[in-house]
Amino acid sequence: MLSTELINRTNEDIEFRKENVKHLQNRIVKLDGIDKTLYDQGIVKIETDLFEDIENVNRGFADVANAYDDRIASGCSTDMFWRLIGRNTISSPNSYAIECTKLNSGGYSLTTSSINVGTGMTLGLGASVGYIGVTGIVTYYPVNTNYEGDDNPDVVDDAYFGFDRRNRYGMKYYSEPYDKDIGDTVVGKFIGTCKAGATTVTVMQPIGLGLTFRVGQLVSVAKTSVFRDTREITGITSVADFDLRAIPGIGTTAGTVNLLTLNLSVIADAKAPEVDGSFVEFTLLDDPDQFQDQGRRAYEIEFTKNPFSPQTISIATTANIGVGVSVFLTQTGELSNERSWNPNLEVLGTPEPKVSAGQEFYRVGFGHAPTVTSFSDELAEEGMIRSVTNLSMGIYMDLNDCSSAIENGITSSLGISSTRETDFNGVESETQLKIDASNALRTERNDISIQIFGIRKIIGEENNRIDKLEQLGTYIRNTTIRDLVE
Repeated sequence: MLSTELINRTNEDIEFRKENVKHLQNRIVKLDGIDKTLYDQGIVKIETDLFEDIENVNRGFADVANAYDDRIASGCSTDMFWRLIGRNTISSPNSYAIECTKLNSGGYSLTTSSINVGTGMTLGLGASVGYIGVTGIVTYYPVNTNYEGDDNPDVVDDAYFGFDRRNRYGMKYYSEPYDKDIGDTVVGKFIGTCKAGATTVTVMQPIGLGLTFRVGQLVSVAKTSVFRDTREITGITSVADFDLRAIPGIGTTAGTVNLLTLNLSVIADAKAPEVDGSFVEFTLLDDPDQFQDQGRRAYEIEFTKNPFSPQTISIATTANIGVGVSVFLTQTGELSNERSWNPNLEVLGTPEPKVSAGQEFYRVGFGHAPTVTSFSDELAEEGMIRSVTNLSMGIYMDLNDCSSAIENGITSSLGISSTRETDFNGVESETQLKIDASNALRTERNDISIQIFGIRKIIGEENNRIDKLEQLGTYIRNTTIRDLVE
């Protein structure tokens, strides 16, 4: 009977494809668990050694920062200064609103009113922070240190007064979808903002730069106070003309960004930047259910999945040593937040996100402290606002000299830090040799990873064919169809 022959042929095709899927799954297990692991071990051993060399230098920078912090804690130096937040030019004499502000390596909050800079030019709301020096001279700096500059010629493009700083060293990894381990649910990383009690997260990068969002994906966040575990994306909209100047590497003042609606509200704010100058990092995840061992569907991915985009750029930590398709030494000072983007857009003028190991900030501070009233010895507290008519007299008091122990601590830590950095740079050729060797091992591992990625696509296609064959069997077994073919 024709129906019987059709059913038998369909069953044979199904069984053949199921066996093929099983064979492909076993092939993946071998490639990932044996062939690829061999290169993993070599890469991790090389980079663990290099990572310790790098961290030794960075720990030296951190020790210097701690020594300067000890000086501020001792009271012989301060991290407070007077900031000009308003000027009344109508009254005679002119009066000034000044606010006691703490040094912030991440930038400063917006000004509360426009400030006349005294040259016939007015800086608009939130344009800059006016630092009042001990002699009364006001210097205007960009309100956020991550801005690429300010068009106003009276604004100094460096907001690090009160600080010394060093660029930290790091290993920069480039990771792409095909190099992720089987079962890895991470799609990419992005900087985001949200408000406590809200159900939305703003993605702080222009639409189309790299990540593609869809309803049903999951989101986690590195700042666990925002929310723990994950939230599901239930809706996606966009916000036009969004100011992105605060995000390093964007290079534009405005763009259209994604606004993600989540299934549950967030618990705490995520700002850009945070008070400490950092940025909150979110992780986009695929539904982990699709990566669980589900028989013939284990390891499958869609045939159209791009193996090279989005590309994620990150800095090595103890948790991720050895990841990625390539690694490079970096010391450019950009923030260490992981960033994901579409590298194919570079030829169209979209720049690669700036990712490095960040900076270590030394709070050198000031030898004079803001006072509550003119010529008093009572120190002002952060956030205090005064109205004065003279910026050059009576708003600061001189602090006592630091003890020799405090100063010697700074001198000693600076010397040790300098020696470590000199020693590290002195073996630059050896460091580069380690990087080159690790990337050579990666070249071989990448070949295996791309094989695994291709096999996973084939598994997905085979399963699609099995689904269609099973549906065909259902049709043929239907009484109406069976009668027709007979």
